[in-house]
Amino acid sequence: MAFPNSLLRFLSFSASRQPVASERTVQRIRESMLALLQSHQGERFHRVAQRVRYADELESLWYLRQDMLAALSDVHGERGARQQMAAVTRMFRGALPQSMAPRTHGQRYARG
Repeated sequence: MAFPNSLLRFLSFSASRQPVASERTVQRIRESMLALLQSHQGERFHRVAQRVRYADELESLWYLRQDMLAALSDVHGERGARQQMAAVTRMFRGALPQSMAPRTHGQRYARG
């Protein structure tokens, strides 16, 4: 049985094409996230900080940004929270697979 070339290319998705974040990069991002959380008090911030502290992969930290944004939004509103998170989000550029990379609103619906 023969597979179409496009399907074979999709299935042979190579890990070598994916950016590999160094432990140093992961630690730098983790420290930045924790520093932002430490300037706030409350159970919600403590829980998010614990999850950030023990996240062992860059992708885990990427998804924890949403929990941080939600906690910060309660205190600063969504706009203020997004402004505070902007520096953290920029740290992920170039370290994540393309499908997870930070996007601007204009890129959200762009097909490439």
